[in-house]
Amino acid sequence: MRRTAGLHRVQEEMDALSEVLRLARFSASVALDATAHAPWSVAVPASTTMARAHVVLDGRARLTLSGGESIDIESGDLIFLPHGDAHAIGSDAEAQSVALASVARPAVASELVPVSIGRGGAAVRWISLTASCERHLAEPLMAALPRAIRVPMEGSPALNALISSLGLTLTASDAPAVGAGLRRDILATLVLVEALKRHVTALAPRAKGWLEALNDRYVGRALALVHGRPGEPWTVEKLGRQVGLSRSALAERFSDVMGEPIFAFLTRWRLLLAAEMLLTTPQSIEAIAKEAGYESASAFAGAFKRQFRKPPSVWRRGRRRRA
Repeated sequence: MRRTAGLHRVQEEMDALSEVLRLARFSASVALDATAHAPWSVAVPASTTMARAHVVLDGRARLTLSGGESIDIESGDLIFLPHGDAHAIGSDAEAQSVALASVARPAVASELVPVSIGRGGAAVRWISLTASCERHLAEPLMAALPRAIRVPMEGSPALNALISSLGLTLTASDAPAVGAGLRRDILATLVLVEALKRHVTALAPRAKGWLEALNDRYVGRALALVHGRPGEPWTVEKLGRQVGLSRSALAERFSDVMGEPIFAFLTRWRLLLAAEMLLTTPQSIEAIAKEAGYESASAFAGAFKRQFRKPPSVWRRGRRRRA
């Protein structure tokens, strides 16, 4: 019974991560399915809109970040670069690099064409993933992640399914598989979500931050409630009743685990949701300010500018123009 209750608590706490990813419209796709032979290296440019991940399926590789930091990747490892940092992946740091754009091939009839890089040396099978999201809504997660995380993915059902989908190739008489491209994208997304969850559960206890808080019995529940029911007019007292702590006890524990007061977190999350409403609804700034809990549009505009460095009206026009 105790083990079942513990599993339920972990699933509940993970909901905060799932809700942030859902609200931020997190999605992924497979950009490259490659077999490389040493010596080899592929240079990946920096991106402000796209995250990258690589999964080594067989063999080993080394990823080198701009600045020189290197990370060894073994078979079964996934490495995720959430901030889109420039990097190179290859057999070693000294191998001459080719640009990712020169080796990647577009899908043909929803089928991703495998590519071969290099010749003669030890072989490595790896896949490269891209991921995107509404970064302003994913801010609690993205701000908590380092430049790169390495996650062992042995036994991952999502990764096994993705590998199987990549193994399906067309013959001359085959028709394109219906929905193959969409299925591959869904599986790629599930692989990255599972990697993030594995990363969270492996974090050292008593560390501080949003990711670490997901493992805390009370703060994790509070985060799950806030992210899962964003329209609720949450107060510290109301959250305390829901998670089983007094107002003062929750406030103290939240500050200790998260490293910031709970009121500051609630204010920032409401502003992030207000930013989404500015982008996706025709509501006036005054109406959005009220829903975000501000008594006046001017007070809302001031808080919004401190968070996003632009007034709401300017942010709305700029984001819609890019969209």
